[in-house]
Amino acid sequence: MTVYTIGHGRHAWKDFLALLQKYEIAFLCDVRSVARSRWVQFNGAVLQANLIENGIGYEHLPETGGKKIAAPDELNSGIERILEIAAEVRTAIMCSESQPLTNHKIPRANCHRVGLLAPLLRTKGASRIIHILPNGASTEFDEAAVTSIW
Repeated sequence: MTVYTIGHGRHAWKDFLALLQKYEIAFLCDVRSVARSRWVQFNGAVLQANLIENGIGYEHLPETGGKKIAAPDELNSGIERILEIAAEVRTAIMCSESQPLTNHKIPRANCHRVGLLAPLLRTKGASRIIHILPNGASTEFDEAAVTSIW
């Protein structure tokens, strides 16, 4: 099973949608603790409506953490839900950070989807985690080997 990750960053809606379409994402799991952004197109209700209009499913999973640390039972429930969806359709998890890794000499996890969620997803059955980059490329690496605050 493959799970994709993406960060919305400061993308214009059409550019973000183009990234999802390029990777044939059929469902987006919003893993932010709160589905809000200073970029209105990424606020939960607006994002959900735009995705559905374009044939992409959406679910907000605040139990997966983000700015608020999730309780272990809640986090586990969120991980299980992501895997349940990913077993059926091509799925991406999304937070706000556009880059999965920092630009430091020794890169670190730039967000919880890399530092927390990806290792758990691998442990529970995801064989591949593909990180979609803002420029349209993608990358794969061993997230458990990356320094993280999560």
